[in-house]
Amino acid sequence: MTERFTDNGDGTITDIQTGLMWQETYAYPETGNYINWYDANDYVNALNDKKLGGYSDWRLPDRLEIQSLYEIGKPFRSRGKTFILHIDPFFEFSYGSCFWTSRTRLSAALGFEFDRGDMHWYPQGSISGSVRAVRESFDPKVLVDPAWPRLQENG
Repeated sequence: MTERFTDNGDGTITDIQTGLMWQETYAYPETGNYINWYDANDYVNALNDKKLGGYSDWRLPDRLEIQSLYEIGKPFRSRGKTFILHIDPFFEFSYGSCFWTSRTRLSAALGFEFDRGDMHWYPQGSISGSVRAVRESFDPKVLVDPAWPRLQENG
Protein backbone atom coordinates (compact mmCIF):
# COMPACT_ATOMS: atom_id res chain seq x y z
CA MET A 1 0.00 0.00 0.00
CA THR A 2 1.34 3.41 -0.98
CA GLU A 3 1.74 6.02 1.73
CA ARG A 4 -0.72 8.86 1.31
CA PHE A 5 1.64 11.59 2.58
CA THR A 6 5.17 12.62 1.68
CA ASP A 7 7.40 14.64 4.00
CA ASN A 8 9.10 17.15 1.71
CA GLY A 9 11.83 17.84 4.29
CA ASP A 10 11.21 21.59 4.26
CA GLY A 11 8.38 22.00 6.77
CA THR A 12 5.75 20.85 4.28
CA ILE A 13 3.84 17.64 3.59
CA THR A 14 2.31 16.65 0.25
CA ASP A 15 -0.93 14.69 0.16
CA ILE A 16 -0.51 12.26 -2.73
CA GLN A 17 -4.26 11.58 -2.87
CA THR A 18 -5.39 15.20 -3.24
CA GLY A 19 -2.26 16.94 -4.53
CA LEU A 20 -2.49 19.50 -1.73
CA MET A 21 0.62 20.66 0.09
CA TRP A 22 0.20 21.26 3.83
CA GLN A 23 2.21 23.01 6.47
CA GLU A 24 3.77 20.26 8.60
CA THR A 25 3.27 22.05 11.90
CA TYR A 26 0.46 24.45 12.78
CA ALA A 27 -0.13 27.67 14.70
CA TYR A 28 -0.83 26.31 18.19
CA PRO A 29 2.65 24.87 18.93
CA GLU A 30 4.22 28.07 17.62
CA THR A 31 1.97 30.53 19.46
CA GLY A 32 1.06 28.44 22.51
CA ASN A 33 -2.54 29.58 22.20
CA TYR A 34 -5.68 29.33 20.16
CA ILE A 35 -6.04 32.27 17.80
CA ASN A 36 -8.93 34.08 16.20
CA TRP A 37 -9.71 33.98 12.47
CA TYR A 38 -8.05 37.35 11.82
CA ASP A 39 -4.83 36.23 13.52
CA ALA A 40 -5.01 32.99 11.54
CA ASN A 41 -4.89 35.03 8.34
CA ASP A 42 -1.97 37.08 9.70
CA TYR A 43 -0.19 33.83 10.59
CA VAL A 44 -0.59 32.56 7.02
CA ASN A 45 0.62 35.89 5.63
CA ALA A 46 3.74 35.55 7.80
CA LEU A 47 4.34 32.06 6.33
CA ASN A 48 4.14 33.64 2.88
CA ASP A 49 6.62 36.35 3.90
CA LYS A 50 9.00 33.61 5.14
CA LYS A 51 8.34 31.55 1.99
CA LEU A 52 7.69 28.30 3.83
CA GLY A 53 9.05 25.48 1.67
CA GLY A 54 10.05 28.08 -0.93
CA TYR A 55 6.43 29.12 -1.62
CA SER A 56 4.49 32.30 -1.00
CA ASP A 57 0.96 31.19 -1.89
CA TRP A 58 -0.09 29.65 1.44
CA ARG A 59 -3.69 30.19 2.53
CA LEU A 60 -6.39 29.03 4.92
CA PRO A 61 -7.94 25.76 3.71
CA ASP A 62 -11.52 25.58 2.56
CA ARG A 63 -13.90 23.22 4.32
CA LEU A 64 -13.41 20.25 2.00
CA GLU A 65 -9.63 20.59 2.08
CA ILE A 66 -9.41 20.48 5.89
CA GLN A 67 -11.99 17.67 5.98
CA SER A 68 -9.78 15.66 3.62
CA LEU A 69 -7.29 15.25 6.50
CA TYR A 70 -9.90 13.77 8.84
CA GLU A 71 -9.38 10.04 9.30
CA ILE A 72 -11.82 8.39 11.65
CA GLY A 73 -9.72 5.23 11.94
CA LYS A 74 -6.65 7.08 13.22
CA PRO A 75 -6.83 8.42 16.75
CA PHE A 76 -3.74 10.51 17.39
CA ARG A 77 -1.09 9.23 19.81
CA SER A 78 1.44 11.56 21.41
CA ARG A 79 3.64 11.39 24.49
CA GLY A 80 2.28 7.97 25.46
CA LYS A 81 -1.35 9.11 25.42
CA THR A 82 -4.11 8.55 22.88
CA PHE A 83 -6.08 11.59 21.85
CA ILE A 84 -9.28 11.35 19.93
CA LEU A 85 -8.09 13.66 17.17
CA HIS A 86 -8.57 11.92 13.88
CA ILE A 87 -5.61 13.00 11.80
CA ASP A 88 -2.77 10.97 10.38
CA PRO A 89 0.20 10.87 12.80
CA PHE A 90 2.31 12.00 9.84
CA PHE A 91 1.28 15.53 10.88
CA GLU A 92 2.60 17.30 13.94
CA PHE A 93 -0.17 17.62 16.49
CA SER A 94 0.15 18.67 20.09
CA TYR A 95 -3.00 20.42 21.24
CA GLY A 96 -6.06 22.07 19.82
CA SER A 97 -8.68 20.29 17.79
CA CYS A 98 -10.43 23.18 16.01
CA PHE A 99 -8.95 24.61 12.81
CA TRP A 100 -10.06 27.72 10.96
CA THR A 101 -11.18 27.52 7.33
CA SER A 102 -11.38 30.25 4.71
CA ARG A 103 -15.18 30.06 4.74
CA THR A 104 -16.94 33.08 6.25
CA ARG A 105 -20.50 34.27 6.63
CA LEU A 106 -21.26 37.75 7.95
CA SER A 107 -19.05 38.04 11.06
CA ALA A 108 -18.50 34.29 11.49
CA ALA A 109 -15.91 31.84 10.17
CA LEU A 110 -16.18 28.10 9.82
CA GLY A 111 -14.01 25.92 12.05
CA PHE A 112 -13.40 22.19 11.63
CA GLU A 113 -12.95 20.02 14.73
CA PHE A 114 -10.69 16.98 14.46
CA ASP A 115 -12.00 15.42 17.66
CA ARG A 116 -15.56 14.98 16.37
CA GLY A 117 -15.24 15.61 12.66
CA ASP A 118 -17.84 18.35 12.62
CA MET A 119 -17.92 22.01 11.70
CA HIS A 120 -19.20 25.02 13.57
CA TRP A 121 -19.53 28.72 12.89
CA TYR A 122 -17.55 30.85 15.35
CA PRO A 123 -17.31 34.64 15.60
CA GLN A 124 -14.25 35.66 13.59
CA GLY A 125 -12.88 37.47 16.63
CA SER A 126 -13.23 34.51 19.00
CA ILE A 127 -10.06 32.83 20.14
CA SER A 128 -11.37 29.38 19.21
CA GLY A 129 -9.01 27.69 16.78
CA SER A 130 -5.68 27.16 15.16
CA VAL A 131 -4.55 27.02 11.55
CA ARG A 132 -2.66 24.61 9.32
CA ALA A 133 -1.88 26.37 6.04
CA VAL A 134 -2.36 24.77 2.63
CA ARG A 135 -1.41 25.49 -0.96
CA GLU A 136 -2.39 24.14 -4.37
CA SER A 137 -5.93 23.11 -5.25
CA PHE A 138 -7.74 19.83 -5.81
CA ASP A 139 -10.86 18.28 -7.23
CA PRO A 140 -13.05 16.99 -4.36
CA LYS A 141 -13.98 13.99 -6.51
CA VAL A 142 -10.59 12.45 -5.67
CA LEU A 143 -11.92 11.81 -2.16
CA VAL A 144 -14.55 9.43 -3.49
CA ASP A 145 -13.39 5.85 -3.95
CA PRO A 146 -13.81 5.10 -7.69
CA ALA A 147 -14.98 1.56 -6.80
CA TRP A 148 -17.91 2.90 -4.77
CA PRO A 149 -20.50 3.14 -7.62
CA ARG A 150 -19.63 -0.41 -8.75
CA LEU A 151 -19.99 -1.71 -5.20
CA GLN A 152 -23.42 -0.11 -4.94
CA GLU A 153 -24.51 -1.63 -8.26
CA ASN A 154 -23.40 -5.10 -7.14
CA GLY A 155 -24.82 -4.72 -3.62
